[in-house]
Amino acid sequence: MSSPDSKEIELISQFRERVADLNLKGRLAEDHELLRWIRARNHDLDQAEKMIRESIKWREANDIDNILTWNPPERFLKELPLEFLGYDNENSPVVVAPYGKWDLKKCADLGEKEEFVKYCDQLFESMISKMEGKKTPNGDPVTQFVIIVDNKGLVYRTLASVGAVDMSLQAVRRFEANHPEVLKSMYQINSNT
Repeated sequence: MSSPDSKEIELISQFRERVADLNLKGRLAEDHELLRWIRARNHDLDQAEKMIRESIKWREANDIDNILTWNPPERFLKELPLEFLGYDNENSPVVVAPYGKWDLKKCADLGEKEEFVKYCDQLFESMISKMEGKKTPNGDPVTQFVIIVDNKGLVYRTLASVGAVDMSLQAVRRFEANHPEVLKSMYQINSNT
């Protein structure tokens, strides 16, 4: 994410005052973190404030601050892996999600929707944790990651499963609502028509 311009620096200051009652701590209180919410709502501070307040409620309700200590089902770790490749030339974490190998229909059929969505929340938080303390070549904090979605092995039964599609969409919606502006880029590979 690029550095804030002079207008955004002023907006960050105003935004910080508006959300002071949230007692944001750690990375959530940093300027570049606040800027994500402002940019996500096209500099509309009312909308940015609404978004961050809803996200803080979500974080508390889902114990997101402790999600990295949660032990997902062992099967998820084996069958739904995420591979960390390292960092790109701007120090952004790069991961591969072998989505085509993930049997989401099986998760849906086993009634594991909540566990799957929580697992995705954990994966997103783990990517964010890999940014902590990292700087871009020009000295700005790293605030975004890159994901490569490998669709090799994706089968029609997964795409035709309402439960599997619903789980995926819920995970994506939660990501978009609570981690704005952290996705630097996404690449889809091994995708057929």
